[in-house]
Amino acid sequence: MSTLPHPTRRSILLLGLILISSVLLAGCGGGSMLSAASWPGLSIDDTNAYLAYGPTVYAIDLTTNRENWHYPSEPIRNASFYASPAPYEGGLVIVGGYDSMVYALDPTMGGDVRSAWIFEGASANIIGAPVVAGDIVLVPSADNNLYALDLATGDPVWTQPFTTEEALWSAPLVEEDVIYLASLDHRVYAIDLPTGRELWKTEPLNGAIADTPTLAGDLVLVGTFNSQVVAVDTERRGAIAWSFDTSGWIWGSPAVADDLAFFGDYLGLAYAVDINNGQEVWRVTLDGPVTTTPAYKDGVVFFVTEAGTVYAFETDSAKPFWTSNPVLNGRLLSDPVLSGDTLLVATMDNPCVISAVETETSAVRCLLQFEE
Repeated sequence: MSTLPHPTRRSILLLGLILISSVLLAGCGGGSMLSAASWPGLSIDDTNAYLAYGPTVYAIDLTTNRENWHYPSEPIRNASFYASPAPYEGGLVIVGGYDSMVYALDPTMGGDVRSAWIFEGASANIIGAPVVAGDIVLVPSADNNLYALDLATGDPVWTQPFTTEEALWSAPLVEEDVIYLASLDHRVYAIDLPTGRELWKTEPLNGAIADTPTLAGDLVLVGTFNSQVVAVDTERRGAIAWSFDTSGWIWGSPAVADDLAFFGDYLGLAYAVDINNGQEVWRVTLDGPVTTTPAYKDGVVFFVTEAGTVYAFETDSAKPFWTSNPVLNGRLLSDPVLSGDTLLVATMDNPCVISAVETETSAVRCLLQFEE
């Protein structure tokens, strides 16, 4: 196993959770006993950028840069948010809390926000983002369970939640009526969406999986704490198609485009791998650990590092796309999100908590700033 650099706040929290639950040694614990030290969760729809950070969820107008609303209006005791909000058509926003609650937020035109419903059935933190699939909300929890809730009411849809052997820290992936779920128990599961019935699961992949699977044709790709990216064949019920060894742990998910998978590791290396055979196409050394999923647009892949730098590379050659890389003066622990020609990046330790980076020029402006 690779030697890790000096840990950051997220590293300390996550590594502590791993040790507590003994997931790297196939232990039996699932939930966390640590207090929250929130990192920001970022998502968008056609109108707003949504940020879940600390005790508050924000909606920021992408056109005016103004706050449309925030929730709650007053802090809720023990509430803290990590998971990226899940916006749904009609204005509803689903967000999971570190307080184990799931909130369906229903904002009004005037900026007031009410809870359409609150789900209190989980017994541990919600760290992975909820996912809306049709009229079902899927919620992963650190209590080892994936919950399926009715979008309109918040009531459970399945007879019982789908249970794994360890905690769930990542959003599930849904393709048609199949859910692909990664767990800290080292496995990937395929689950029938309407019923919650297991279709298949992989053998243990020798490392915990902390982020969402990526679908590439008949393959599901995951990164592991065994310093590997593994390709799972969905047509062969979870058989391993190939695995690729990295220098450090993989926290984020691979991004896939043009038959290439792009990902970074905790030792600060960025990779491009051919998804057809698992062979390396290129690798580049960055200035700090990568704990996020890259973003892709028009032949360019974007990485962010814990050192605060945003990188852009041409996908076929790894040639730098920009003449200079923006340095955002804060740790970048959240997935960058593309909004048209702009890359949105959530930043810690900086009054500007959402930076907007122009993908063509690397020019930076602040989308959301907190008072110092």
